[in-house]
Amino acid sequence: MYQRRPRVVWKQDCVDKTFLDVCIHEIASNGWEGSSLKANSWKVVAEKLKNEHNFIVDQRKMKNRYDYLKSKYAAWVKLKNKTGNLYNPATNTFDITEEEWQEEMKSNKYVEKLRYASLLHPDLCTQLFDGSTSTGFHS
Repeated sequence: MYQRRPRVVWKQDCVDKTFLDVCIHEIASNGWEGSSLKANSWKVVAEKLKNEHNFIVDQRKMKNRYDYLKSKYAAWVKLKNKTGNLYNPATNTFDITEEEWQEEMKSNKYVEKLRYASLLHPDLCTQLFDGSTSTGFHS
């Protein structure tokens, strides 16, 4: 009989920070496999999360989190690179009118997430995803 796995909740900021740190280290040490980490690297990340935070997660859930953060980062970069100095680095938020938010949300579902919660650890996301995301015409 099929048993559903419990839902993984990535609500702790420290778990995301560790996740990003270890992903950056693993890519620097072992390189990429396609657009993400190698299978052995995922095992290292899982072990680190378990040891440091008692956070148990499988490779599929980690890959889903990686892809989510990458997509949110791509939306953040696109908004940040818009002309008009809309980004406030002190608060890590955007000064955008309601109409502009609505227009941006039509083109990217991850923009809405940025409206209510800023991108966590933008410096780590930049290290991990910069150069591996598409933020231009074809994004």
